[in-house]
Amino acid sequence: MIAFPTKTQLIEILGHEQGDCVSILMGTYQSGRDTNQNSIRFKNLVRQAIEASKKKNSSLLPKLEELANLARNSTFWQYQAAGLAIYVSDHFEERVLLSHDPGESVSVGPEFNVRPIASVACGETNLLTLALSWERARLFRSDGHTTMEIEDEIFPLTKDELVTARDPEKQLQFSAHESFGGGGSETVMYHGHGNGEDKIKADRRAYLSRVGEHVSKRLYNTDQQLVAIATEEVAGHFDATAESVELAQCIHVSPDGLTDSQLVARITAFAREHNQHNDDVYANQLGSAIADNQGSDDLKEVVLAATEGRVDTLLLGQDKPILGHCDATRHQVSLDENNGTDLLNTAVRLALKSGGTVRRLQRTSSSSPLAAIYRY
Repeated sequence: MIAFPTKTQLIEILGHEQGDCVSILMGTYQSGRDTNQNSIRFKNLVRQAIEASKKKNSSLLPKLEELANLARNSTFWQYQAAGLAIYVSDHFEERVLLSHDPGESVSVGPEFNVRPIASVACGETNLLTLALSWERARLFRSDGHTTMEIEDEIFPLTKDELVTARDPEKQLQFSAHESFGGGGSETVMYHGHGNGEDKIKADRRAYLSRVGEHVSKRLYNTDQQLVAIATEEVAGHFDATAESVELAQCIHVSPDGLTDSQLVARITAFAREHNQHNDDVYANQLGSAIADNQGSDDLKEVVLAATEGRVDTLLLGQDKPILGHCDATRHQVSLDENNGTDLLNTAVRLALKSGGTVRRLQRTSSSSPLAAIYRY
């Protein structure tokens, strides 16, 4: 099981394309009675995959019939994220939890369908939001449509979890109650004077410092940016204390003064504005690239460029598949609504495999479903 796949993990999944490849994608309910619908929706989708495999006389049929038993695993369906992708090929099966709803789709063919999830895996949701108060820290991921709280072995966390009781007789100091890389919660024991203001300040510094270290590890080796929701006082102290973390922006409001629904609404709205800004940036870059013959918004040209490994940034203008055939040897791309494969997915796969990245435009003035900025 992979939770919220990275670009590297997606490329690893593509490395298992061999023979027939089955892709099942669906949105899932995360809580409440609606979670009962998860297994029902899956049952319908896996039945479609089984029927398609029968028509192709696919060797994957036994594996899919076994996979269908997952519909009866109530525990599995009670603990879902916003979406689920399942990929099956010869000697390979992977279940992928998603932070967004990829829509319902089933495909059986020579390619895994990664188009609906590629842009997110490539960092389209490159905003993490830290909801921070003096008492607790929560981390959220949002794509401008769906916002999810990250709940793992670290987050959410509280000051009490990071700062334990002090010895009032010893001078201010940190002790080495730390476990880097162990995956568990890391506790700082702080020793301070008495019960006065100095001890409160020192506790807060210790708490914010440890929150910063946890966030820094989360951001390491990614292109994600961090936004904070905190009062001016808390944000100012965090900025001064957590030197390894750079805040892209801060929304000055106390997260503890908001209900969960209000907090999620604030985060979602900010992420949506952020994505719209990114749209404008990519649109300008694409325009310049096309003017310099270093890009294109012609579907066939972009697909062929992807076969040559020339795509640096692939821009998806729509979520619907466009069926056709790509013959890299003959350097030809043709449309075929009846028997083709998804050309958008083909371009996505090839771009990823050659080191490119994928972005989904939230809005675009171009009528093209696909565009690209070339590396050469």
